[in-house]
Amino acid sequence: MKTLNSMWRFYHVETLLNRNLALDGRDQEATASALWVGNDRLINLSGKLLGAHVAHAGLVVFWAGAMNLFEVAHFLPEKPMYVKGLILLPHLATLGWG
Repeated sequence: MKTLNSMWRFYHVETLLNRNLALDGRDQEATASALWVGNDRLINLSGKLLGAHVAHAGLVVFWAGAMNLFEVAHFLPEKPMYVKGLILLPHLATLGWG
């Protein structure tokens, strides 16, 4: 597990739900920076977050393409699609492909 040396990621965040509510002598104006603290900790991770989303999208597209090729390779026109347990070809057929 990676150890983080900087403590700026572990701010105590306190956000009040009601502007009139005071907690320990602090009001909403005194804790207004708490709204920004939640996203400040992600500044240095934005490249990793974007990379993870791109990688996930790539895996989804790879799975869809590979599974579609697998279903096409095992397609028998004499049997209905529901008998063979196909999941992608029927959806492509509803979109007009094939």
